[in-house]
Amino acid sequence: MTTRLKDCFLIPFFHQNSEKGDFVSAHSFQEIPFEVQRVYYLYDVKADRKSGQHANIQNQQVMVAVKGSFKVRLHDGQETQTFNLDQANEGLLVREGIWREVFDFSKDAICLVLCSEKFEEGDYLKDWEVFMDWKLKNIYPA
Repeated sequence: MTTRLKDCFLIPFFHQNSEKGDFVSAHSFQEIPFEVQRVYYLYDVKADRKSGQHANIQNQQVMVAVKGSFKVRLHDGQETQTFNLDQANEGLLVREGIWREVFDFSKDAICLVLCSEKFEEGDYLKDWEVFMDWKLKNIYPA
């Protein structure tokens, strides 16, 4: 898979605040560059725990810190970049073929994840060496 870190970036969402409170919205094929097929969220994650530690072959994700904060380290097989997510009005686009590790959760963190695909176990590369081998074969096919 030839996706690189430059293909992963923060996406601003529509944000409006009023005396009633804040409102944030995002739409498939507009702010979110795919049709959302699955939504899940993480909460009550211990500060010393990590999540992710995998890459997806097809699935793209947008990760949002709807409350609190956490960090996301991305690796494309050659380069690494870490994002600090702490704004409910933006999401991090994590493209397919990118290794991710989510860590340093604040005590109140809620991590919302919007996915382009339904869950499929075979879409996950959970071993770093397998990921690197797969990535190299897809960047430099024989």
